[in-house]
Order: sequence, then C-alpha cells, then structure tokens
Amino acid sequence: MAVPVRPLFPALRSAIWGMAGLLALAGAWQWGAVAFGPFVLPSLAETGEAVVRLVATGKAGPALLATLVHALAGCAAGGAAGFLLGVAGGLALPVGAMSYPVFTALLGTPPIAWVVLALLWFGPGGGAATFTVAITAAPILFIATLQGMRSRDRGLAEMAQLYRAPAFMRFADLVLPALADFLIPALATALAFSFKVAVMAEVLSGADGVGGGLATARSHFDLPETMAWIVLAIAVLIIADPLLLAPLRRRRAGRGAPAPLSAEA
Repeated sequence: MAVPVRPLFPALRSAIWGMAGLLALAGAWQWGAVAFGPFVLPSLAETGEAVVRLVATGKAGPALLATLVHALAGCAAGGAAGFLLGVAGGLALPVGAMSYPVFTALLGTPPIAWVVLALLWFGPGGGAATFTVAITAAPILFIATLQGMRSRDRGLAEMAQLYRAPAFMRFADLVLPALADFLIPALATALAFSFKVAVMAEVLSGADGVGGGLATARSHFDLPETMAWIVLAIAVLIIADPLLLAPLRRRRAGRGAPAPLSAEA
C-alpha cells in the first residue's frame, strides 16, 4: 500500500509558487505595456533600466533606507501601543469597551487625512510620515490583540493563578501563544500598510525616501522611473516581511500551531 510522502521542503515549494506568481504578474505587466503603450505603462526593460540607474547613481539606497526607517519606526510605535492597549482591554472589560470604538474610528479614518493633520502638526519631513504610519498600525494590532485576549482559554489562566505561577510566566506561556494566531497575520498586514502609508506620506510631505523619489519622477513626467521606485519599495517589503516575521512564524509552528500560509502548498 502506498504511503503518502509529505514534501521535505515545504518552504521551498512555497517560494517556487511565490516566484511563479511574481512571474505571472510580470507577464501581465509586459502585456499591458505592449497593449497600452509606454505613455500608460512602461515595459519591464525600461523599468529595469530605471532601477539600475537609480541604484548606480546612489539615489536608491538612501531613499529606501529613509522609507524603511519611517515605516518600521511608525509600525513599531503604533503596534506597541495597540498591543498594550489590546492586552489591557482583554484583561479589563471597561478598557476594552471604551477603546474599541475609538480604535475602530481610527481604523476607518483615511490615511490621507492623517497626513494632512501631521503636516499641520509636525510640518514637512519624516515626522509626518512616521506619525501617519503609527496611527495607521495601532488599530490593526489593537483589534487583533483584543480578539485574541477574548478567545484565550480562561480555564488555563485560572489554573495557573491557582498554582501561583509568576505573572511573567503566565503571560509568556499562556497569553502570548494564544495571541499568536491573531498577532502574526495582523503584524504582516500592519507591515504592508506601513510601507504604503509611509510612501504616500513622503509624497505629500516632501520628505526624503521613496515618496520623495516618486514626487520628483512625477514632476519630470518620467513614467519608467516612477515604476522603478514602486518596484524598489515592493522589493524591500518582500524582503523585510520574512526577515522580521519568520522567527515568530517558526516559534508558532514549533508550538504545534497550524502552518502559516507562507509555508503551505
């Protein structure tokens, strides 16, 4: 009788399928360039030349670093605030009941509105971008953390309290594992939104970064360079996501949780 063999390298399979998806996207891009012309969508070759030019002239590195700082600093600050308030809201009903509609309102506020307010409060520059990212990431982490806290096994918490387990141990061994299924997807979503919002805020605030490069390319009507900046920003996000979240996913898988989407066939 044949015994089904589980693939030895699921992560490799996932990477291959991911590359296949990117190749399909590139094919659709090239088809659009041929169908609509260079004034609508530049070809892959034109965009590739623009990417090489930005890297070779030294423009890409500092801009990508600036956007990375704005995105990660804002995501860390907003995510930490959302996480802490979510934990507090899960432990104390009044805190959760009061905070939930506030964060729902923050989540529903368009990021462009926060950019305008940030420009009035902080003036042009990176501060506006970082603030806008933080205020966008905080509700995502708050809602995910609150839902995780409300779904945790209260019987285990009562047992740990009965046996007088230290508070830190209870938090690390009971609360955090229960939150993992909610936090990891929320962190991935917050990270992706952070890059999008950071670039948008940079375009409008005149800050350094990918958004500043996009604004310059737009003023020159340089469509290949515009697409090149977009490609570079997406490339950084694709690299940053596994680097930052892979340790959490491995720890979650080690605890016997279902494999994350990125490791599935």
